[in-house]
Order: sequence, then C-alpha cells, then structure tokens
Amino acid sequence: MRYTHPAPSMENRCIMKYSSPAMTDRMASWLIFIVFACLVIALTASLTGAAFPHQALAIQVLLGGFIGGITNRIAITMLFEKKWFLPGSGVLLKKHKDIIRSLARTVETHLLSSEMLQAEMKKLLKPVNADKAEEIINNVIDEFRDDVRRYLQSQAVHDEIRSALRTKLGFLGAFLNVTRIKEYDEMTDAIVGELRLRIDRLRVTRQMILRTAQRVGTLEDFLFRPKNELVLRHYHTEKSVAQLFFENLDIKGMVADRLATYAPSRVRDIIEENIRSHLLWLEVFGVLLGMFFAGVLYFVMSAA
Repeated sequence: MRYTHPAPSMENRCIMKYSSPAMTDRMASWLIFIVFACLVIALTASLTGAAFPHQALAIQVLLGGFIGGITNRIAITMLFEKKWFLPGSGVLLKKHKDIIRSLARTVETHLLSSEMLQAEMKKLLKPVNADKAEEIINNVIDEFRDDVRRYLQSQAVHDEIRSALRTKLGFLGAFLNVTRIKEYDEMTDAIVGELRLRIDRLRVTRQMILRTAQRVGTLEDFLFRPKNELVLRHYHTEKSVAQLFFENLDIKGMVADRLATYAPSRVRDIIEENIRSHLLWLEVFGVLLGMFFAGVLYFVMSAA
C-alpha cells in the first residue's frame, strides 16, 4: 500500500504560496521598480521646476531605498551567477571545492559524529523480549517440523544410520544381526522413531532463551562493551566494536566524495534552493532600510 502525504492545510498552503522564492523575487523586483519609478518622477519634477511638498525629503528617501535594494540585488546575483561585467561574481561556482569541504566538515562535526551515531544505534537496540523470541522460534520450529519428519523417513537416512551402526558396533552388531537378537533394520527403526518423538516434542521455553542470553550476552553488549575478545584477537585494541567501526568510518570523506561528483553548478543550485528565498528578502529589507536611514539622515542634517 502506497503512503500518501496528507494535503497541507489552507494556512500552510498560504504560507507556502507567499514564501516561495518566485513570489519573493517578484515582490522584491516590483518594490525596487516602484521605488525607481517614483524616484524618476521626483527627479524629473525637480529638474523641470515643478514643486511638491517635502520634495527634497522624498527624493532622498527614494534614492536611499533604490540604492539599498539594487546593491543587495547585485550582491545576490554575484553570489550565484557569473557575469562578465561584474568582477568577482560567481562566488559559489568558483569556491565549490571549499564549500564541499566545509559542508562535509559540518556534517561530520554537527550532524553525523561518531558519538551521535553510537547513541542512535543504542536507541534502536531494545532488550530481548523473551516471550516474543519464544513465540518466533517455536513458530519457525513448527514451520520446519514436517520437513524434518519427512527427512528422517527417507531411505537415504535409513541407509546412513544402518551403515553407521554396522561400522560403530563392529563384531557385536554383526553378532546381534546374524542371531536376529537385534537386526540392523530394527535398530535403525528404533533410532528413527526416537528421533521423531524428540522432534515432535521439541519446544523452546522462555527459561532456555534467558539462560542463552545470559551466557552469550546481548547484542548491545557485543557491540558496545570494550575489551571484546574478537576485537582483541584481530585488531589488538580494547575498544568496542561500535567505537572501532565508527572511528574508521570517514564520514567527512564520504560526504566530500559524494558532493565532488556534482558539477559546480549543481552544488550552487543545492545551496540556492535552500537560501534563495531568504536572500531575496534582503532586497526588500535593503529598500526599506535604505529609505529609513535616508530619512533619518535628512532630518539630522536639517536639524544641524
């Protein structure tokens, strides 16, 4: 059965709609255009001698907003795209190797460190449920019980047992067979019958599982207990199996090698997909902050 994600709520759809990069890009572009158009109108009116209230303030505020927005747009463009007329543009394309190393280092240090992986693995290792293990093992035994019975009844098994009796019992077996006190076939049938009886009675109990777990140890003991005999014998270290494994697992190298297969443009696109909408808001804030500080500067200079 295929799992289908639930449809987003109306509120979530509205958030997704109005926070998408395309919507933010249009908003920033239109805001810069409107500020630029108003600035052109104000400058044209000033040059033609037409006057309107607070003309100087309006021109300075609009100029500050336009400069703030357009410089932020140029800076963001230089970050993602290579333009011949913008020296130093295409930073993400030029520095993709450094970015890959930085991303790999971040993943290893903050996301998939050896300690974090060991902690997550311990969470997955639950204590042995003896009742559940008893049920599963006995179900497996029941599943194969008939197959074992048929195997014991086969002629090949009878022949092997008869041959083993003849070899192991030697003179005594031959004497019993010749005198018909106990023929080989009779002894073979008795052995097969006893084996079938034991197969029919075979069951695993909860106590057997607990004793086995106590003697062998749990999976968590094997993976995380230091001074493991297997590790000591083959690797000559007292570290646990998990510690030895994760210390030799080069997470940073794996991530770097994987990202290295991506073209510089693909690395750029991955970063852009995640931060583009946030950077576009800088254009909007650039316009608003530029207008605000230009207005503050106007009033400060007027007061002076």
